Amino acid sequence: MQTTLRWAEIRVGTSTAAHEAVADIMTRNGCGGVAIKGDAPVLVISYLPVDDRLEERLEAIQEGIRDLRRFGIEPGTDELVVRYVEEDWAESWKEQFHTTRIGSKIIIKPSWEEYQAARGEIVLEIDPGMAFGTGSHPTTIMCLEILEKRMRRGMRVVDFGTGSGILAIAAAKLGASLVIALDSDEIAVRSARENVIRNEEEEHIEVHQTDNLKFILDKVDLITANIIARTIIEHAADLSRILRRGGSLIASGITTDGLLEVEQGLRNERFEVAETYQKGDWVTLLARKAG
Repeated sequence: MQTTLRWAEIRVGTSTAAHEAVADIMTRNGCGGVAIKGDAPVLVISYLPVDDRLEERLEAIQEGIRDLRRFGIEPGTDELVVRYVEEDWAESWKEQFHTTRIGSKIIIKPSWEEYQAARGEIVLEIDPGMAFGTGSHPTTIMCLEILEKRMRRGMRVVDFGTGSGILAIAAAKLGASLVIALDSDEIAVRSARENVIRNEEEEHIEVHQTDNLKFILDKVDLITANIIARTIIEHAADLSRILRRGGSLIASGITTDGLLEVEQGLRNERFEVAETYQKGDWVTLLARKAG
């Protein structure tokens, strides 16, 4: 991806109850790499290329947010804060993304920093670009912590909503024999593929641009799904279908407001919620496929 294209950065400060719907509206109207930050308000951030469709897309996003009230969802505001940027994205990320330890041995290292790994440490070299996944968001941290505890050598894994590829790469470095990484966003897929190559994990990771799980026919041992509650519920049947009996699902991107609905959606598809993790208003579930 060229890093000096002109982009419109879009920020929406919204309610906890509405942020998933706002993120979905932005994605459906061409935004890539939606990031979610904070608790109250929740800040939803994404980018659109500055082209002849920009005004139309901005109007569609604003109208979609206004319409949420018709469905009983109060967004708090329908104001879009738009900032036009012409900058080198690699340089921009350097200011806010630094080497971080997660769990006992996972090191997240940006591609522009040096780090000498100690014995037993697993280093993930990530350049997120405009895709979600630097290891700084609570949902990503929880997923990585659970992966470190639950991964076993030789496991087959699906990473649903891979973003920058950070969870897929972690799974591979923790011993997965195969990781199928999926994302519907073109920018995320490009970023994930670049990061897979950067980490020399092409032999173990496949990256596909899709949100359709139908093409996966063989059972897998573990699934990571750091997305949004609505998407987890919508795809719960397929997630159950591809997971072997006794296999684990790490489901994240869930707020406390949406927790009960996600739990029920998973139970409807033969999942048993084994453990619940929480950081702030964000929740991650470890669920097992029942017999």
